[in-house]
Amino acid sequence: MRKFILSFASFLFAANSFAQSTANASLSLQACQGDSIVFSFDIASPYNVGNTFSVEMSNSSGAFAGNFVSISPLLAYGISTSNDIDVLVPDNTTQGVYSFRLVSSNPVRISDTISNVIIGANPNTGIIAYNWFDKNGEITFCEGDTAILMANAPPAGQSYTYQWLQGGAPMAGETDDSLLVIASGSYGIEVSSNLCDATSNDTIANTYSPGAEVFANGGAGVSYVGMDSIRMCEGTVATLEHFAFPSPGINGYIYQWLKDDSLDIFGNPVMYALEGDTLPTIDVDTTGTWYLIVTSDPGGCTDTSDVFTVIVDTVPATNVVAQPWAWQVLPKTTLCLTDSTRLTATDTVLNSTWEYQWQVAYPSGSGSWLNLANDTMPWLTVDTSIVADTADYRLVLTNETCSYTSNETTIEFVNFPTLAIQPGDSLGICVYDSILVSVVSNALSYSWNGGLWVGGQNYLSQPGQYVIEATGINACKTYDTLDIYNYAVVATATASPQIINPGDNTTLSATGGTSYYWFADSPSYYSNQQSATTLATPSKDTTTYYIQVQDLNGCTDTASVQVFVSEQDSTIIYANTYGNIQNVITPNGDGMNDILDLSGITNGDPCEFTVYTRWGTPVYNQEVYNNAWGGTTDGGAQLEDGTYYFILTHNNEIRVKSAVTVLNNI
Repeated sequence: MRKFILSFASFLFAANSFAQSTANASLSLQACQGDSIVFSFDIASPYNVGNTFSVEMSNSSGAFAGNFVSISPLLAYGISTSNDIDVLVPDNTTQGVYSFRLVSSNPVRISDTISNVIIGANPNTGIIAYNWFDKNGEITFCEGDTAILMANAPPAGQSYTYQWLQGGAPMAGETDDSLLVIASGSYGIEVSSNLCDATSNDTIANTYSPGAEVFANGGAGVSYVGMDSIRMCEGTVATLEHFAFPSPGINGYIYQWLKDDSLDIFGNPVMYALEGDTLPTIDVDTTGTWYLIVTSDPGGCTDTSDVFTVIVDTVPATNVVAQPWAWQVLPKTTLCLTDSTRLTATDTVLNSTWEYQWQVAYPSGSGSWLNLANDTMPWLTVDTSIVADTADYRLVLTNETCSYTSNETTIEFVNFPTLAIQPGDSLGICVYDSILVSVVSNALSYSWNGGLWVGGQNYLSQPGQYVIEATGINACKTYDTLDIYNYAVVATATASPQIINPGDNTTLSATGGTSYYWFADSPSYYSNQQSATTLATPSKDTTTYYIQVQDLNGCTDTASVQVFVSEQDSTIIYANTYGNIQNVITPNGDGMNDILDLSGITNGDPCEFTVYTRWGTPVYNQEVYNNAWGGTTDGGAQLEDGTYYFILTHNNEIRVKSAVTVLNNI
């Protein structure tokens, strides 16, 4: 609305008289429908009470017909000599040339006419929208689409110029009669004709998208691993769902689920619609990627969700089996207490995806499963350090979503057979004796000294260590050792003197036992035949005495000693073809007569040679005489000078007994 000012020259009134006014009849003015015009005029007093002033507008033909267009009549009382009156050009005024005049009511007076006032029609600012739908009374178009705003055409014979507005501000370059709208906002148009211009009311245009956000209903076995991805275990069903936020003016939605687990010829995923899946939810139980297309009603606006990924973990088909050790042909699940076996998970790939935990249930069959600390590999060595008895074992595989329990495997431990040796494991026996040894055991079989003997009992006579192997259930073996030793019975016999004169006695002495018994190879007299020491009188020139001793264990041993009855002069009783026997040696190292050479008597036979003192004490003995005795003792010490006696025997027969004199310093 615009305001214009028109001036009347003067308008004079007097009581009971007429007034005359003059106006600027040559004034030319241009206004538009709805414009406001201010008329200024002068009034001369006095004023009549109740007099009012109004402005009258002619029609387009110039005739006045009572069309008063002043906004409010002006009362004469109280006004000044110079006054203004507001006039509003009616909005329905037809475009044309009009006249205006001022009219008083008391008295009725009319001013001169102001002519040639051009009133122009305001241009049409109506806007027509295309490619939109009504959403709760709003112009709405789909996000990503374009709405068209079109200005109304001018009347015939007229032309308009345009300027589109957004948010009340001119849009650069948008001066056509139409506007392509791609974003939400308030839009208007400023239309100009050759006379008037007008601005439309704002038109609100909004973009709309139904939104296609997909969510997964979690639950047991389902976990989010990203904004748009879940992970779950095979056999689990997850529900994907579109959450529709309420939107005024939208009656509902149309859904179509899609999947892209097929590939084109170039290996790229191909998205295809799932037939029948037109609900806001879909159940999924396989690995893949899903999409959802949501279409609004009304409007037909569509939105496609981001890809939603479902990862389904497949549990390895895992069985637990016993694996043989390198030295075994077949695996064993029944073990001896010192054995072990390895349990292994089959068809399993060791990687960071899966975690392993071995469990044990004891007693077997109890179902009371316990985790084995630190046993988190796909294999397990089972021995008695876990449970020293029969127990059940299994493997539990887990990852972020899955848990799988393998089959159960029972490992049985068998006790070793008992083994005890009777009458003991360390036994003494007499020489040449034997003893019956038995085992007390629950074994199935026995082996002695690596199979030399078998059975649960054996007679043993040889001293030494025996190893007994007892084999029980599952070939479990127990070992024990048995020591057999001979009792140390060593009989000794001596005669003093050993060489006696006829009719003399000799003292026989024995050691090595607790009881004794003397006997001889010829009749002899004994002072006490069952004493360790006895006097004996031989009845012939050479007598062999025997002593049989017995210890506390009843073991016996025999020793012997010879006693010689010497004549006054020694004589050779062996036929000596080599002459008389040497009776003196001089062992001084000069190489002459240093040794006693009896080779003529030994004649190459293995003869035993024994030397005695004059009192019958043996000082030297050689079982096979080498004819080289040089007057020494058995220990190699040189004998003192003197006479000694020797006996040379072969197969217990005396070849010669004689005396020999030892002279060291000659």
